Amino acid sequence: MISDRGSALRIVRKILAADFACEESDFTKEGITFHLARELEGARRVPLPERFLAVVTMGRGVVVSCSADRLRWARTNLKTFAPESLFDPSAIARMEKYVARDHQTMFGPDLRYICTRDTFDPYHLGGEIEVDLIREEGIRQLYGDNLFRNALGRQHDPQRPRLLACSAKHDGVIIVLAAASADSDSMWQIGVDVLPDYRNRGIGKALVSRLTEALLDIEKLRYYQTTGMANISSRRIAVSLGYLPAWVEVYS
Repeated sequence: MISDRGSALRIVRKILAADFACEESDFTKEGITFHLARELEGARRVPLPERFLAVVTMGRGVVVSCSADRLRWARTNLKTFAPESLFDPSAIARMEKYVARDHQTMFGPDLRYICTRDTFDPYHLGGEIEVDLIREEGIRQLYGDNLFRNALGRQHDPQRPRLLACSAKHDGVIIVLAAASADSDSMWQIGVDVLPDYRNRGIGKALVSRLTEALLDIEKLRYYQTTGMANISSRRIAVSLGYLPAWVEVYS
């Protein structure tokens, strides 16, 4: 049972260790460790690029995971940084310059949040907004207009399907959508989109809250991703509902 932050963080460590082909203990000890990226059982179901470079931390140990052709470069060029400095602009710029030769770019730092039953602070919206919980079959019917890309992705992904969603309607039209993708068997990601005319009204927060409640009921660990350091409104939603920072990633 995922009832408290301790049990949730243990699940996160286990999944991240599979994601980045490292040991769980690498996240709890000081320093930087370097690992050959490879696909392992138990990882999030995200395709591993042929050329890969990522840096991740849960707040203590820093893991660098990369493809075989980049491992030597990473050890030579990143070990000179202090562990916490690998997420600073100077280190990211060095990585960006390196991966650019393969026509790639670096994303992040992306801060990921988790929520458990003991931290969750639900929020319910009053008024005339209609809120509905949507199952997988209904979710597939929502693809096509690209209005809710953060929640749904570009298209249905059978590897990481959206299995649960929550919508808010005004005059019968969806104005806000939050959806959960089954990124792994035990950890699902929540994404939310709010149409411009309905932002800053608490509707997105109410939908993330309702979806979080639904995931708590089926014992799935919820994580919430905010992309872009300046996306303050998204971060406020997470924090106000009791989501806690769990890990940070930079990746190609």
